[in-house]
Amino acid sequence: MSKIKYINLADLHLPDFQAHRNISQEHIRELSESIKLIGIIEPLIVINTDQGIEIVAGTLRYRASILSGLKAVPCIFMTLDPKSAEILKLHENVKRIPLDHIDQGMTFIMMMKEFKMTEKSISECVGKSISYISQHVSLVRIDNELTQAVKNNLIPFSHSRELMRINDPEERNRLLSFCINDGATLQVLQRWVQESLRSLPSEAISTPEIPDSSLEHNNPHISRFCEACGKSVEISKIRQVFYCPVCHHNIKNAISEERNKLSSETPEKD
Repeated sequence: MSKIKYINLADLHLPDFQAHRNISQEHIRELSESIKLIGIIEPLIVINTDQGIEIVAGTLRYRASILSGLKAVPCIFMTLDPKSAEILKLHENVKRIPLDHIDQGMTFIMMMKEFKMTEKSISECVGKSISYISQHVSLVRIDNELTQAVKNNLIPFSHSRELMRINDPEERNRLLSFCINDGATLQVLQRWVQESLRSLPSEAISTPEIPDSSLEHNNPHISRFCEACGKSVEISKIRQVFYCPVCHHNIKNAISEERNKLSSETPEKD
């Protein structure tokens, strides 16, 4: 069993590449309060380098320890080559505080560049599918607007994955703007993308089009029954409108009253 040693915080240094780039200061503060109460339960993993003692696992505990006023922290020294150290860091991040989607993509790209790892070898290390690795790498490498939207939690990752099907930056950002400003469920966005893929040239399509049984084969418009009058109408664009429960109830009541009024005014046939 590795021996635990207490190392002065001043003698430790963070790695050059830090996976957690978007961790909130609030989380660091909460962790520091916990350390003040119960201390550090699990030691930091460190290695000796030419630059000194480098933290492999425990960068957040290190930052929180500084904030809590500690002078030294428990550490376990390990002998690791650079590649093994990065793999251990990745496992540590997956286990403790999962990296956000942008940080994951940045980490995967770093491992591909620094250690010549393939998407397949990375997927085996982290227990994720190859497509999962590929999607996160693509998200970081695509235009900045989409990357920032995911980073700032303006859209979920599932939406970005759908938008990445479109290679045309102008069209992709147009739909991204609709998602951010108007709101859209994944199902609605999928329909928007389907309509765009039908109208864009083949080189602007990132992946093969997936058939959607809810859309007519040669018609990008969707037929729906009007909730008010019951007539079937073609809808060329789908937008979400958000109502509070009270307003939604009042609107439905108004529609129902109008429908009843029209029914009472219609003369009965002999």
